[in-house]
Amino acid sequence: MSHPRRSVPGGTYLVTHTTVMSMFLLVPSKVVNQVMEYCIAWAARERGVLLHAISVESNHYHLVVTDLEGRLSEFIQEFQRTSARCLMQYYRAKFPSARLEGLWSGAGPFTDTLLVNAAAILDKLVYTFTNPVKDGLVRDYRQWPGFNTRPSHWRQGPRTIERPEFYFKHTPETLTYELTPPRQLGTDVERVIADVEGHIRREQAQIATNMRAQKRTFAGTKAVLRTSPLDSPDTPRPEGKLTPRLAAGGDAKSLAAAAAALKLFRIAYREAWKRFKELGEAVFPGGTLLMHKRFGVECEPLDAACWCELAT
Repeated sequence: MSHPRRSVPGGTYLVTHTTVMSMFLLVPSKVVNQVMEYCIAWAARERGVLLHAISVESNHYHLVVTDLEGRLSEFIQEFQRTSARCLMQYYRAKFPSARLEGLWSGAGPFTDTLLVNAAAILDKLVYTFTNPVKDGLVRDYRQWPGFNTRPSHWRQGPRTIERPEFYFKHTPETLTYELTPPRQLGTDVERVIADVEGHIRREQAQIATNMRAQKRTFAGTKAVLRTSPLDSPDTPRPEGKLTPRLAAGGDAKSLAAAAAALKLFRIAYREAWKRFKELGEAVFPGGTLLMHKRFGVECEPLDAACWCELAT
């Protein structure tokens, strides 16, 4: 049975994925930062994806995006494909004796968590911005030398990134893209920026307090930049941890409603899959991606309101 991945047009997501064997293949450098920024801008073009927050750490990334057209999987597939091609070409030239088989972990697909209300969106924005702080790397997220964005970028309009020297040949020499605040948080951009920045300051202060209580210190940018891309964390990778498909920022009612919608989607998908196997045709529930893309199956319209309180 094909994986019933769904996408909610108008839904806002937290997306994350790790490198192969959690190697530090995304450790900050001029090349890596340029590659990641260009590939994200390239993948978002003409796919109806709004970029809100980006944080690229040494062995994983976090994105907060809104998927206007239900093409989130296409966006991530293109972003990861092109970034892998670029960085593998770069690292094979830099480390000719190293055996690098790929960039991204093949243990599972990327993680996409649907943020079903404004509280969840705010929570995951702060989580994304402060990720290098939470991991004990820098005291302030603005000190992170890798490619990450800030709420203040929402007021700055279009941004431009030059094409990397690796892999790309026939794409534009420069790409223009824009970072915008999620519209679920309001239309007053300055007010949204101030609100998110306030939450970031409080979160960073709490992390610093926890670090002192644990007698830990932040690694600092110099230590980060000395990291070898071929190394990986000393700590074992967590096992058995469930990947959340939905987040509601602590709102139990919203989470229950979205979970019920997800359950109904899966039931309808299984019934449509059974009919498709038997008859060669079926109408799949709205939001079906893989079957629609591969076989052109008909899909019911999707009411995003049953998934996201404030989706458009």
